[in-house]
Amino acid sequence: MRRTGQRCYLVPGVALWIALSAACYGAEVRSTVLDNGLSVVTCTHQATDVASVFVGFRVGAGVAPPVGIRALLHEHNRARVEQLLTDDESFAKLASQIRDASSVQWLVEWDYLAMYATCTSADLDDMLRLIRAGLFASDIQPDLLEQSRQRLEREYNSLLERPAEQAYYLFREAMLDDRAGARPVFGKPEQVAQITLRQASDFAHKYLRAANTTVVVVSPLSSEQALSLVEDALGTVECGISPSREVQSCHPESRIRVGGNPQTRLATVVVGVALPPPQQRGFLVGQLLYHILGGPQGRLARDRSLFHTLALNLPFRLLAEHTPLRVLPVTMSDYPHLAVYAECAPDAVANVHEQLLRHINSLGAGAIRPEELQQAKRRLINSRARTMLSADRLAVHLGRMQMFGVAPASFADDTARIEQLTVADITALAQTHFQNHYVGVQMPISAGQH
Repeated sequence: MRRTGQRCYLVPGVALWIALSAACYGAEVRSTVLDNGLSVVTCTHQATDVASVFVGFRVGAGVAPPVGIRALLHEHNRARVEQLLTDDESFAKLASQIRDASSVQWLVEWDYLAMYATCTSADLDDMLRLIRAGLFASDIQPDLLEQSRQRLEREYNSLLERPAEQAYYLFREAMLDDRAGARPVFGKPEQVAQITLRQASDFAHKYLRAANTTVVVVSPLSSEQALSLVEDALGTVECGISPSREVQSCHPESRIRVGGNPQTRLATVVVGVALPPPQQRGFLVGQLLYHILGGPQGRLARDRSLFHTLALNLPFRLLAEHTPLRVLPVTMSDYPHLAVYAECAPDAVANVHEQLLRHINSLGAGAIRPEELQQAKRRLINSRARTMLSADRLAVHLGRMQMFGVAPASFADDTARIEQLTVADITALAQTHFQNHYVGVQMPISAGQH
């Protein structure tokens, strides 16, 4: 089969910034588009004999009605993969590996669906056959679809037990208004219950196909060997239809959304601001700000008055076990953001909101010490290095980059871009994107209160 759009990037060396050791691995990253529209990224990784495979479907929450169909089909495919591993003798060896290592993970995000798994490089062809049979089969199995409905219903009903997640949904609603990207990714049970077998089948045949799929293989095999295995297994998958990916801007005003939860006695708060898309330099600045604010050495952890405002009366020796305050990771998304999550007493919400905004707004004033900036850069560089040293993390990272149109770069180039960031870059980002902030608050309520 003809291969088009082939590009090659060299990632020569990786060195962790720790005093006692440095580990270097060569890695060649190649991006290829097959004739059927399938995007394939291969990376030669010599650290172990493990092969890691990432499969991502670039279908966002608002791609097409009905609500919840993406999560339902992804759950169906997970059930089908589990069934194949249990019942199909041709996958017996692979099943033994996967059961022992718990090495298959499934993600349902607002902007994409993903599965990633690991196996030995000798069994990579079996893993790719499993992906073909489980994720790209031509039929939807009614019994598995019904099981998937039930699992999604349990997931939705358990949301009350996760007030932090509820607060995050409220934050997204404040940021995005009433768009699909602000709603729970798994859909309400009554919505999922109305999805017919025909609708599920039509959606899968249109969108869960090669044109919207990225496959990443990180393994000790050469790029040519890995690409040949992917082409043999997935080169004849139907192309499908690429959905519209128009991204709307966030709400033009600061907003707060408040909800209630009868199963908690604490308030949960998410305060955040929008960031530029992943392809822009400002997104990297946002990732640097995550390290300035968060972590054991970040600004929030050093602000004892803020912890006092949380009014939880937690001794500092217990904070390692329970952290009522954390910065959320800045991840690739159609709506990236820098946000902080906090737990507090209900009567402290206003003060917590004010103090979190004080930290975020201070970034736009350029009040960043040189040693603070350098330490944050080192943490960001180290996080990149740790990603590159792990085959499964690297596969997921490369998959997200490919889906969001971010070209992979060498570790040296990536490090150089981070080192070049200045206080002026941070100030410019804050002044451009931090005028509006968005807040989600989940308050405790009594069982009979509405």
